[in-house]
Amino acid sequence: MNGKNLRLKRFMRSPSGRIVIFPLDHGVSCGIIPGLEDMDRVIRLGIGGGADGFVLHKGMMRFLDPMIGTLPGVFMHLSASTQLGPAFHRKVLVGTVEEAIRRGADGVSLHINLGDAHEPEMLKDFGRIGAACSEWQMPLLTMIYVRGAAVPSPLPDSAIAHCTRLAAELGADLIKIPSPQDEEALEGIVKSVPVPVVVAGGSRKDDPLTFLERMGKTLQTGIGGVAIGRNIFQSEDPGRLMRAVSRMVHENAGAAEAWESGKAPD
Repeated sequence: MNGKNLRLKRFMRSPSGRIVIFPLDHGVSCGIIPGLEDMDRVIRLGIGGGADGFVLHKGMMRFLDPMIGTLPGVFMHLSASTQLGPAFHRKVLVGTVEEAIRRGADGVSLHINLGDAHEPEMLKDFGRIGAACSEWQMPLLTMIYVRGAAVPSPLPDSAIAHCTRLAAELGADLIKIPSPQDEEALEGIVKSVPVPVVVAGGSRKDDPLTFLERMGKTLQTGIGGVAIGRNIFQSEDPGRLMRAVSRMVHENAGAAEAWESGKAPD
């Protein structure tokens, strides 16, 4: 019996084989940001809207206790840094795989920033967490970016490809990356690794239909799903957008169709 595969099935619930991840870990790095003032409300929104998995810090997992019915899978986030400190891009460990198991998580997530001065320490943490995930058969979601003082802007797609390949080489079971500029580049990235790649929603977009249309093009590249936080919980109608995203990912609905059908019933 492969415990890791069984746990991954709690996230990969849809026949589509793709996943909708709802990251809600922003409170540690950014504080009380718009949309996340009421965690109970936003978690219920994710459950009702069809999220397959949450990313939560350990303290916020307590909101799941009173929930009734089948819950999405939960990644307990193990990385932290704050905008108040001197090294925002340096992520440090604030939990362990063993603790995540005790708290009832189905997997763990880890954030790595390549290109930062503290990259070696973060890679060392990656190795330690990957080894523990292998020992305890826990899925590992790796959020990997290129961020640092010497990082070029705009970021070349080749750097995102390097991130993705590194994460797969070091044992990630799911890899979250920023969306490359070129859809063809993303298609090549997805084909270069043996595990699902999910694309981040990125900074908040004002027009939900424009956001969904861009996501639709991204889904055509063969990605394993999406990980969208701000664009949903900071939306003017987050429930509708959550439902629209789920329909596009799992039912191949077009952007306009998904947005229209995502309206709450009267």
